[in-house]
Amino acid sequence: MLEQILDNIRAITQQGEKSLVVFDLDSTLFDVSPRVERILLDFAASPFNQKKFPEQVRLLKNIKTLRTDWGISGALQRAGLDGAHPEFQEAVRAYWQKHFFSNHYLQFDSLYEGALEFVLEVEKAGAHIAYLTGRDVERMGVGSTEIMHQWGFPLNERAHLVLKPHRSMDDAQFKTDWLIENDKSFKKIYFFENEPVNLVHLEQFCPHVEMIFFESTHSGKAEAPSKLPRIMNYLLHQKGS
Repeated sequence: MLEQILDNIRAITQQGEKSLVVFDLDSTLFDVSPRVERILLDFAASPFNQKKFPEQVRLLKNIKTLRTDWGISGALQRAGLDGAHPEFQEAVRAYWQKHFFSNHYLQFDSLYEGALEFVLEVEKAGAHIAYLTGRDVERMGVGSTEIMHQWGFPLNERAHLVLKPHRSMDDAQFKTDWLIENDKSFKKIYFFENEPVNLVHLEQFCPHVEMIFFESTHSGKAEAPSKLPRIMNYLLHQKGS
């Protein structure tokens, strides 16, 4: 499927037309589980937290996150922190939320297999690129730009990072509005996204945008439309790619 997308982009480019490939960032290009793990370990390393929550912090020091985790609940439960201590749960969740949605821990994210290579191939084929993310400018704008440069993702006149102007904006509505606004400028648009809520919403308003569901982890608030193609990595030259 990925090879076919590249072939389609090349054909559109050769026709003198424009195509656009849109990628979400968190849990679509970037595996955020290392970021979550580092935040929880730093919570456990705090002398204040060690004094206030000694039993919980002892368990937290051995925390391990999985790529399939959404948020922190699964990792905490596996560590034996089952929610029986609400004051600790509230404190660790507030700490995670503050630092997850910030510039300071983005360096710990890793890439899904083939992500950078595929994006570079998309650029080489002639498509425009948008990194359309639910991250907001105020809390994550600087760090997102820096980390994209560090990894080597294209950022130029044909490849743009698009963040929410304000944290209060709904992700699904923001992404849908942006795609509607840019829809008529391109002969073909592809959209890679891991969150079904966003895909379901977009399908109502831009049904001709070709959506690809990236199967990593999501909120569980919706199911991705069953007809969508699904991938778990961006490795090329695989059977069916």
